[in-house]
Amino acid sequence: MKAILCAAAAAVLIATPAAAQDIAGPVAAAVDQFGQSVAESMAGGTGVFVTAQGRAPMPAAAAAPMTLTIKGAGKTAVEAVADRNARLERIRSAANRFDVAMEVGETGYSISDANDWMPASSGWATAFPAVRDDGSDDQAVEVEPIEPTAEEAAASGDARTVTASVQVKLERPNETRLPAFVDALVEAGVTDLNDSLTGINLGQLQPFLSLLGLDPASDPGEAVWNAATADGVARARAQAEAIAIASGHRLGAVRHVSMLMRSHDGENALVSVAVRFGFAD
Repeated sequence: MKAILCAAAAAVLIATPAAAQDIAGPVAAAVDQFGQSVAESMAGGTGVFVTAQGRAPMPAAAAAPMTLTIKGAGKTAVEAVADRNARLERIRSAANRFDVAMEVGETGYSISDANDWMPASSGWATAFPAVRDDGSDDQAVEVEPIEPTAEEAAASGDARTVTASVQVKLERPNETRLPAFVDALVEAGVTDLNDSLTGINLGQLQPFLSLLGLDPASDPGEAVWNAATADGVARARAQAEAIAIASGHRLGAVRHVSMLMRSHDGENALVSVAVRFGFAD
């Protein structure tokens, strides 16, 4: 009970207000369930009340894919796609050499004009009028831009660039082959690689928080939870039998079971249960 409340308090401290609300509900339910189990034990006649934690192996997690963005550029969209496809084929060739599956997303386009910020022409004419009538030696300078020539206008039009980009997901090879695969991607021209696997790391509280609904992807499924629950009841029976023998009784049937908390340690799904057994005599 103390461990449950400490874990809940620590989780609330690091969570956002919304996340704290998500955590408070399941924790309150677990505490309430524990109290009901104690009451049932006290009111249910003679017997043994024990708590235990069962475990079952977590399913193997699929490796997060490696993601990268392939871009092609050209004066037209057709040229940009052709450039993108050439780059894409180099990536595909590297993936095939390492037997890595490759998934290509939808193509996105963008248009930019490199000369939008520049003046109309690089040529300037300056005029210096005569000395002012008041006899001052200061001269006023007027600067007048010259309209761009036909050649300059054509060059400005050619500066517009169309970019075709696509996101690619690559199956992550094993750690032994991964460095060589990354080198192959670099040789193929890859400069934009995202290989983030875990995102935010919450340390030892990650399993606790994820299984309270903050990270549904970490839920191993009901079959695993049921196996851990059955293991918890079996461990509880072993404890109860030892207690019954020590008190001069024979252990009877299960009269009440409550599931207190689900969590995992990364390798095993963990289920805490409270069980009341009756005596057979």
